[in-house]
Amino acid sequence: MSIKIIHFSTSPLVGAPSKIAAAQRMLGFDAISVYENDYPQHGGLAGKFVEDSLKFNSGDDVQDGLLLNKLKHCDIVHVHNSISAELVSFIKRNACSARYIYHVHSPLREGPLYIERHDHLSLPFEKWLAVAQYQPRHYPKFIPVPNLVLSVPNFSPKKERELLRVMYTPTHKRGGRWNSKYSEALENAISSLSRNRKVEVITPEKPLHPALLMEVRKSCHVSIDEIATGAYHQVSLEGLCAGNVVINKADYFSKAMLSRFCGNESPPFVYADYDNIFDLLSELANSTERVNLIQKKSYEYFNNYLMPQKLVRLYIDIYNDVLQK
Repeated sequence: MSIKIIHFSTSPLVGAPSKIAAAQRMLGFDAISVYENDYPQHGGLAGKFVEDSLKFNSGDDVQDGLLLNKLKHCDIVHVHNSISAELVSFIKRNACSARYIYHVHSPLREGPLYIERHDHLSLPFEKWLAVAQYQPRHYPKFIPVPNLVLSVPNFSPKKERELLRVMYTPTHKRGGRWNSKYSEALENAISSLSRNRKVEVITPEKPLHPALLMEVRKSCHVSIDEIATGAYHQVSLEGLCAGNVVINKADYFSKAMLSRFCGNESPPFVYADYDNIFDLLSELANSTERVNLIQKKSYEYFNNYLMPQKLVRLYIDIYNDVLQK
């Protein structure tokens, strides 16, 4: 059965909905992603996650006409986080026979303030999904689903005399249990090892296009996510795809959320916390053999379990379950 799918979101959500739509198109489904507003121009993210998505009320007759036509023949309306009352009204007027899926990406009541609001959207949702990272702790009755990485997996082993290349993007202190990713110990360890020429730290000075950022990551040996919350994020998934040693503080629950899609095999993340991050990076810098072994495990794990064409079938199964009722 060929399913026609439209993903709707207020913002591009750093490309999460459009990646799902793209992976669904890889399998031959008619899927598009629609956003209401791009990121602000001054923030550096504007234009970087919308290139294969449609903008609601774009003012372009061709684009607006395409959306209207697709909505009238749509089977599944997949709403991410929240959408405006105007967009809800537009969907209800034009989606003649669609079924509705709700998908939450954000933690509850943390900055930027997000209060889960699917009950207020006045749409007849039949399935409720949550990103399978830390989000199921907030939404225990929702179905955990994976974020996707579309890039081709890579394995470039570290050479013996090569400096350990570490991909790391510093973050600022923020409030909230799950959005507070800052770690002073990590900042200090990175600075010290970099000064002593133990590692080469790769830190983009400004936001890069996601495809370019992924190529930079593939040139590195280590990706550091965060060691503050006990969660993992998109950086960890991209690090596995890049064949990196992936360092984070993912706890049992967070890893279990990922392994449920991976034959119950735990991801090869390397655990770090405030107490051991300096020693861990030092050991990796001094052991090419250990780095290569973990790099290979990361590459194989992604190749075996996290290819987008495989993971996106989980979404198709959910749609089929709704459509067959």
